[in-house]
Amino acid sequence: AAPDLGGSTAPAAPNLRALLDAMPARDLAIYGGARSPVDWHARHRFCARCGHATQAAKGGWQRSCSNADCGADHFPRVDPVTIMLVEHDGRLLLGRQPRFPAGRYSALAGFVEPGETVEEAVAREVLEEAGVRVRDVRYVASQPWPYPSSLMIACHAVADDPTITIDQNELEDARWFTREEVSAALEGRPDAPFGAPTHTAVARHLLEWWMAHRG
Repeated sequence: AAPDLGGSTAPAAPNLRALLDAMPARDLAIYGGARSPVDWHARHRFCARCGHATQAAKGGWQRSCSNADCGADHFPRVDPVTIMLVEHDGRLLLGRQPRFPAGRYSALAGFVEPGETVEEAVAREVLEEAGVRVRDVRYVASQPWPYPSSLMIACHAVADDPTITIDQNELEDARWFTREEVSAALEGRPDAPFGAPTHTAVARHLLEWWMAHRG
């Protein structure tokens, strides 16, 4: 399943998302660093090996099984997610999911599957969601995203064929946007053809990176 292309694997309430967008970077990092472990504790009250209750240990960074015959230790997990800009002839491929606010488009994204490299995950997700084959995948940046425990791995890739075939189970729409259209969206102009991701989402930073370093 693909995560929220606005940068979330479980959308926050609208008022919370607006609050996060207004937070300074330091406070946002503190919130993110706290939210993921709290959520993990709530979901791991029982041992995955034997089913007995677990207890917090090591300052909350571990849960230990209370069954002496088991004694398994459990640790918070991080789920790697690729989020990528696909470029063709100076345009970017962006998509939208039905749960997005009206008019919003964002970078395609998807979880890395077991046994995959980041590059393979980028290529697979773009092909599955939009029917576009990509090459020359490069890493750009990363961002921890506590909804509930993802690490967003931001990448850029190139497509030779712009033909789009949308997987309606994943995307509501996908389109190619020009540099001028992306600029209008980032500036929030009323004539922009789409709404850009929020300031807290790595998808927005990807778009800003592309405007500064490509074309």
